[in-house]
Amino acid sequence: MSVQDIPPRFDELLNQFLDDKLSADEFAEFEKNLLENPQARKLYFDLLDINSGIDSNNHSRLQKLDQVILQGINASAAPRDIQQSPTGRSSFSTVAYLLVAAASVCIILLAEWLMTDHFFWNQPVRVAQKEKQEEAVPLEMNQPYVATLSRSFDCKWGNENPPRFSGQRLLSKNLTLLQGIAEFRFDSGVRLVLEGPTTINIDSATCATVASGSVVLHGYESSPEFELITPQARFYDIGTEYGAKVDEQGGTELHVFQGAVRVQPEMELAEISAPLVINEGNARLIEPESNKEIHLDPDRFKREVPGQPKALTAVRKELLAYDSFHPPQIADPPRFSDWRNSGFGWTTHWRNGVNKPDNAPGKSLPERSLQPDLKSKDQSGCIELERGNTAWRSLEKPIRLDTDAIYYVSFFIQQAAEPTASGYHYGNISLQSEEVDKLSGKRNKLLFGINSQNYPTLSLKGQTLEKAPPLLPETTYFYVAKIVASENAPDQIFLRAFYENETIPDQEPLIWTCISTPFDDSNTYPHVRIHAGKSGKYRFDELRIGSSWESVVNLQDPAELPE
Repeated sequence: MSVQDIPPRFDELLNQFLDDKLSADEFAEFEKNLLENPQARKLYFDLLDINSGIDSNNHSRLQKLDQVILQGINASAAPRDIQQSPTGRSSFSTVAYLLVAAASVCIILLAEWLMTDHFFWNQPVRVAQKEKQEEAVPLEMNQPYVATLSRSFDCKWGNENPPRFSGQRLLSKNLTLLQGIAEFRFDSGVRLVLEGPTTINIDSATCATVASGSVVLHGYESSPEFELITPQARFYDIGTEYGAKVDEQGGTELHVFQGAVRVQPEMELAEISAPLVINEGNARLIEPESNKEIHLDPDRFKREVPGQPKALTAVRKELLAYDSFHPPQIADPPRFSDWRNSGFGWTTHWRNGVNKPDNAPGKSLPERSLQPDLKSKDQSGCIELERGNTAWRSLEKPIRLDTDAIYYVSFFIQQAAEPTASGYHYGNISLQSEEVDKLSGKRNKLLFGINSQNYPTLSLKGQTLEKAPPLLPETTYFYVAKIVASENAPDQIFLRAFYENETIPDQEPLIWTCISTPFDDSNTYPHVRIHAGKSGKYRFDELRIGSSWESVVNLQDPAELPE
């Protein structure tokens, strides 16, 4: 067999080698062919895919083979080691093939080292890594919000992703309250007050399951029947306030404080005869083999979240930005007073464009206030924008929708006069993103205002919500918006328009004027824009941005609040 001839089985062995299917005997034959035949070696190096990998059991043997081939370079330079052939041409061919093989080896090894920083026989140890949970958490866009953590006191939670702050929206999920007292307000209107330790699953806006612990349910007159599931029975409220205690063995106590509760025991009614409706003032103990009347004991339950109104120092700290539009000096005429630099929490004055240094247009009304009960002389003054006027200002702390947070925005708004022209007589305040959409050339915005038909309006990413009845001109309204930002869950926005003489509650209301559907937004909103349509005239006053309800509905002068 001459050096140019390739063994008959070499092609088959080479393909099996590349597919990592060689047996030990076949690998020995394959190795022998490479050692004895330069043409086989050339074909091997021409076809080898250096990224396909080599069976670890054969690494050492192939490494020795590479050394043999590399040693052949030195051997080819010594005439005494060159294999003799009948002709000089045959001897020259042998040397040529050895040089080609050696050059191929050098090129392949150099490429391997440059691309991977190691040789193929010295592969780095590959450790199987667990998938990062944070990268695998999808947005639960198909799972609706069903409740809000409205208040809490001294709470410690046992879940991996527990509620973090009051006002946070909740998806259907399991929750474990280790200690403290928390109130959940369901979107149906029902309130649940939990006392730790309690384990509960929020099933829907009208259903929850208590595995163990203490719960007080406050019914809501216009809500559908709420189902509370316990190990021994299901309770259905009928205009009710009641308490339920579930012990570790599943025994369940029911204490009815107001109204009545319809009971559906998990056991067969044929086995235990018990009333299906428990009226006010009664209590029962339901166990696996008993259902008996017990003494009503309201004192064993935490029926409300305790605590005094939030300290004013906390309210001040949670107020992120404020502007009273009060000019430090009143000009002559007063409408030219400089209103563009008041307040705090801003990095710029009010400008006529987001990137323009010129002062924003707009009149100052320094001796007028839209706030009905003026708390401080430094809060006097409001502004009036008309005929397309726009004012921009940038926040020290932008509104971020890429993290878990709650933001509130409040302001007074008034349509200055009955519109005399049809069309663009709207007015609004909006939060504007830093990024500009490449297709539309516009910024993303979260907008709160009054549209051209005088309806309260909430506008955001792909949604515009309007609510009847229309608002009246020359009438002041107090707007409060709630922005629920979530990193791994949907975002959501609420807007409430309070009428004149309407009492503003100490905690956020159950009823909102406009509620967005959940949406996904990871933008940052560092800019605030005030705008009046080209046919509109609007007045604005007392703009607040905070991280709590209390921080934006406390209408005291922030300068007079303790820090």
